[in-house]
Amino acid sequence: MSTPISIHQRTYETEAFDEGDGTMRIVGRLVDTKPHGLGLADGEPITIHDMTVELIVQGDTFEILDVRPSMAVHPYGHCTAILDSYRRLIGESVARGYSRKVKELFGGPGGCSHIGALLIALGPVAIQASWGRAQLHSDLSEYGQEELEGADLERRLRLNENTCHVWSSDGSQIALLRRGESADRPGWMTERLVKLGVDPDPRPR
Repeated sequence: MSTPISIHQRTYETEAFDEGDGTMRIVGRLVDTKPHGLGLADGEPITIHDMTVELIVQGDTFEILDVRPSMAVHPYGHCTAILDSYRRLIGESVARGYSRKVKELFGGPGGCSHIGALLIALGPVAIQASWGRAQLHSDLSEYGQEELEGADLERRLRLNENTCHVWSSDGSQIALLRRGESADRPGWMTERLVKLGVDPDPRPR
């Protein structure tokens, strides 16, 4: 069997920042590279797309306040003509229904497929970033166990419900939380607590 040869590489880089004013800045970059230069004479790798999107998101409601797409590398001069249209996302939520909205507004000839893919990748980043933001603003206990009740609990459940099999609406994770009990800790948290000499099971015995 012949050795596989890399013919295309796509990388995503994402990062989220707490802006200190109640908002988060979610930054993503997409880079497409052809390792063999698309058959050009020198055969050197060539970058064919290098695009960045910044979303300014309200931390508590996940409302998109601003959208800032840019293209450092793009195939054609008129690729950038579509960039201003992404401001149509302002006022939308980056939480539930976000991917569907991106496809609805910018699918096919309505946008750039690469910017669209990057935008969709940023949705889960914003949700994950909200946990880090909560910790910064002291919504977590000393050992990272979130104290949730009432409206805060319902908000967290709405964000997570049916996003995967663990958070199925009829699964044990949501059932535990609705009963006011502590759900299982993530594996990485358990490992860190054991290393710190802390009992990783918060539930009474």
